[in-house]
Amino acid sequence: MKEVLITEYNNLKQLNLPYKQKSNRIDINFIQGAKCEIIGDESKKYIIKFIDQKNNKLIHESEISNNMWSKPNIQYFINWKIEVIDKETNELIYEYKLDLENKKVYIHLESSAIGDTIAWFPHIEEFRKKHKCNLIVSTFHNDWFKNQYPEIEFITPSTVVYDLFAMYGIGWFYNDDKSVDYDKSPIEFKIHPLGETSSSILGIPYKETKAKINIPDKERQIKEKYVVIAPHASSHAKYWMHPNGWQTVIDYLNEQGYKVLMITHELLGDEWHDSKLGGTLTGVINKTGNYPIEDRMVDIKYADAFIGVGSGLSWLSWSIGTPTILISGFSEPYTEFLDCERIFNYDTEVCTGCFNKHWLNPGDWEWCPEHKDTPRQFECTKTIKPEQVIKSIDKILKIQ
Repeated sequence: MKEVLITEYNNLKQLNLPYKQKSNRIDINFIQGAKCEIIGDESKKYIIKFIDQKNNKLIHESEISNNMWSKPNIQYFINWKIEVIDKETNELIYEYKLDLENKKVYIHLESSAIGDTIAWFPHIEEFRKKHKCNLIVSTFHNDWFKNQYPEIEFITPSTVVYDLFAMYGIGWFYNDDKSVDYDKSPIEFKIHPLGETSSSILGIPYKETKAKINIPDKERQIKEKYVVIAPHASSHAKYWMHPNGWQTVIDYLNEQGYKVLMITHELLGDEWHDSKLGGTLTGVINKTGNYPIEDRMVDIKYADAFIGVGSGLSWLSWSIGTPTILISGFSEPYTEFLDCERIFNYDTEVCTGCFNKHWLNPGDWEWCPEHKDTPRQFECTKTIKPEQVIKSIDKILKIQ
């Protein structure tokens, strides 16, 4: 056997094949920011440049070797250009300009709040149309949008998505010291309209836009003419604090022949919650409690008007298209939507707009950052009179 193997070996012909040189591969994606990775066995050094094409500004530059990667800290949308330079020759060997057309892109909303969701979603659709990408979206309220936006694939939050080319997160992002995390948001979101949080992160020009919501196809449940009120909110600072304000408005609407439907999750008749409204409200149809949000949509849809505070139900009314009166002093009028009757105290001697100047502590129900535990606490809405609200009611309902 040994001799046979030696004979066969000696009979082998030498093939003079060309030598295959080592080469590296350049991988680029935009998942939570731009990233450039060099993969391969060729020992080589590179200069990687990340450039904002809007102003041709160099945002980040680094030196890497093969089997290393580089990326800036910025995670929001920038129209990137990435340059890869051979350090030894100073030759530009690769250039990539961001192009999302037909690419798989994932956008997720960080907040489950009704107002945030409604304010942020329309700019996601504008992003899809602008970039012609294959868009995947996760919200905590997908059923509101699925039928209205058929070009978008909806998934539940925390679902793993494979083969992505780009990913962006929409939310309010803070550092540990409560300052804005400017790596995730290009603006100080508190001093801008809520909807601009989304448009700025996605690189879309801001425009107040109503989200298209899937409202159940049900008949109205109240035959008489009626107005919906939603006086409760997630923080005491959001309440209308004028003594007897809500009851005065309810009595006026009843006198004008309107039913008043109260739809908050907080129960009417609960002593603690009623105390925040100046006592148990009377003259209302009580539909408080744990009703499905879809039921609330139907009630709001058929109402002649909606009166609320800076809460999600006010956003829902606005998006549905019901004439909306928004009473708020803790936020500046630009914060929410402009297409409404906004009740606000413009007296410069009155403290207003703390929401736009301070970090709201969600664990402090009595949060009032400048005047807590003083006679001026919540003066932003204590000073809003019922007559101001009634004037807007007359305008919307055309009461002479």
